[in-house]
Amino acid sequence: MPVETGALPTIDRPDVDTVLVSVITTPEPDVQRHVADAVAERWRTAAWPGDLLALTCFRSTDGEAVLVYSQWGAEASARAFADDPAGVLGDRHVPGAATPESVPFRLYRVVRGSAVTTPAPVPTCFPVATFTMAEPERARAWVDGLLAAEEDAEGADRAYPGALAANFHVSVDGGVVLVLSEWVSEAEAVAHIEQVWEPILAGIGDGDVGRRYRHDVTFTAPA
Repeated sequence: MPVETGALPTIDRPDVDTVLVSVITTPEPDVQRHVADAVAERWRTAAWPGDLLALTCFRSTDGEAVLVYSQWGAEASARAFADDPAGVLGDRHVPGAATPESVPFRLYRVVRGSAVTTPAPVPTCFPVATFTMAEPERARAWVDGLLAAEEDAEGADRAYPGALAANFHVSVDGGVVLVLSEWVSEAEAVAHIEQVWEPILAGIGDGDVGRRYRHDVTFTAPA
């Protein structure tokens, strides 16, 4: 059986080849709670797939989405799971919740805050932003350009209050960039998004800052 833990996932663990991201939209917080509970119950009892290293459930702070982030040791196994109609919810249908699509990504760059203390604080807020690429083959160059624009605007020293890490993922097909960030608090994340990222994204004419999430539960492979 998988191991259920309250610990946060290690986003940059070196044995991960592919990440699957599934977002289940929900019309209200009660439905969100039922979806998150259904995901957790499915994985408490599920047969653990080969090559699945960890699976994490997040709830959006606006009550309108559940994000499932699963880390896989092999792309083929991740794709097979993504094509499985049972997916992250199994046979647990929740009325009002949208059927999720699992999109395969790879972690491309991790940018860490330079003002992080030792030991590092535990993040409580996880903003997730997605960007659709007009030219999929240029997704990585787009990420590099976005970070260069940030450095031009703010400087190379990323000593933002509460900033722990920004994890840049590129979909396997190159069509989407997903950024999962780690912050000490939602208030600090919101301030940074408004003061830094919204002006940069407005300047380059692209982007959606997306939702903010809280960690719900993580399952790891059986020992």
